[in-house]
Amino acid sequence: MEDRLRNLEDFTQISTQLALEMDASQRRLAASPLRLEESQREIEECQRRRDELLQRMVQGVAVIQAESVHNNETHS
Repeated sequence: MEDRLRNLEDFTQISTQLALEMDASQRRLAASPLRLEESQREIEECQRRRDELLQRMVQGVAVIQAESVHNNETHS
């Protein structure tokens, strides 16, 4: 009889722990779309900054090339 009670207590503890873990998982899943949206916005912002920096680099290279052509024409 004591073994049955212990087994029932163990089962109850495991069931309670499982229910708590499932509840925590549900809360994390419910929050996931918010984190996903935030991550997506951060990625888009990083891409925008990257694109701006790449554009500035292209402009810088164009200036360097123009100066080089000008210098070549001046010394020729």
